[in-house]
Amino acid sequence: MDVRITVETTFENGRKRSHHLGYFSRPFRQAQPESFGLLLEDARTLLRQLQEAMLLDQIEEISEAGRSCPACNKVRAIHDYRPRVLDTLFGRFRVRVPRIRGCGCTAKPDATSGGPNSLLGHLFPDRATPELRRLQAELGSRHSFREAARIMETFLPCAKQMNTTVRNRLGRIAKELSDREQSVPAVDDGTPSPPLTVFLDGAHIRCRPEYQKRHLDLVVGKIESPDRSRRFGLAQQAVRSPANELRQDLCALGWDDHRPVTVISDGEPALPNLVRRAVRGPVRHILDWWHISMRVQHVANAVKGLLQAENFPGMPELFKRPSETLRWCLWHGKIMTAGTRLQCLMIDCSRLSKEDTMVRAAAARVWARCRELYTYLANNWDALTNYDWRHRNGFPISSSRAEGCVDDIGNARMGKRRRMRWSPKGAHRVAVTRAAVLDGRLTVAHRKLAA
Repeated sequence: MDVRITVETTFENGRKRSHHLGYFSRPFRQAQPESFGLLLEDARTLLRQLQEAMLLDQIEEISEAGRSCPACNKVRAIHDYRPRVLDTLFGRFRVRVPRIRGCGCTAKPDATSGGPNSLLGHLFPDRATPELRRLQAELGSRHSFREAARIMETFLPCAKQMNTTVRNRLGRIAKELSDREQSVPAVDDGTPSPPLTVFLDGAHIRCRPEYQKRHLDLVVGKIESPDRSRRFGLAQQAVRSPANELRQDLCALGWDDHRPVTVISDGEPALPNLVRRAVRGPVRHILDWWHISMRVQHVANAVKGLLQAENFPGMPELFKRPSETLRWCLWHGKIMTAGTRLQCLMIDCSRLSKEDTMVRAAAARVWARCRELYTYLANNWDALTNYDWRHRNGFPISSSRAEGCVDDIGNARMGKRRRMRWSPKGAHRVAVTRAAVLDGRLTVAHRKLAA
């Protein structure tokens, strides 16, 4: 079997042109399992030839159409031909592109209208197609830069990919995402707007040695409205104003100055303060229930160890009952009752200071766990709420969504196990691009898209 592939181009004026792309032979007497159908190497060769034929014809048609002056429709002269390299997904091509002279009807010639200009240079300032740049950014945000380059070279007939090229183009796209995404203006129809919920958490990644610190802190999270959501990630050391970066993400979901914002975090004061600076006003902060529950569990485990200690002289009910009801009080918003039970537990542990060594050590552990929980609740007093009511009414009570973003944005690409070290700027660019990839916001026309 012989296969010949020919492509015919029909221009807008009706002229036609044929291109012979390839010839494949599959003799049936020499058929092998690995020679059935179109092979990867054949497909790469065919795609490259098809791309070259389409590209040359398209440049020719655009150049002919671009010679007409948009003001007077007069045909402008060709100044000269300049070689230009264009990088695409299916190969890197060196083409001759005409530069068109300015028309005499132009009152004030400038660099774009009066002087010679190249239409291809205006369309591709980076000398690469948007689809190639998007794929490099997406693969660079999912894999290491070297691995992204290797994957592209394996499956596509593109030119040899360098890890530095993938890194630099990812950085440019991250800057475009931060600078050029426009938020959708909110429509005020007089009805109260539903609140936005911001889930925040921090991720720690290895820092490059020249910055003289061991770890970098990434702020990652998720913003949710009743109908949409948006992930975000940023390195506060890499941007001039982290609050403005977060404010842009809030505005992308239709936030305005009258829309309430709720923040759920693990109690780190810097996280809700970042949202307050972005909103430029008060926000409602709710402490994550999971972190409270884990600290209550630590108290319960310490009490269990005390009751199992040899020669325990006290009454078990004095220690067992407060630890069992502590979680119930915090779940139903009875904060004062929970604080009183913690203080009573600490007083009962202090009375065991004259017992033997094992009992005294177990009582000290209970006292330390109670003190730790009491201090944690006192520092976040305003962020405690009735978690039972919020849970029954369908409101979030945990920052698990933010912790999922830590895995998706931080650990999956920049985790400590990958043995990579990052600069603040590089980590910020990868975090911004990866959040856009996970949300589906990174498209060929991402500059024109809202959230």
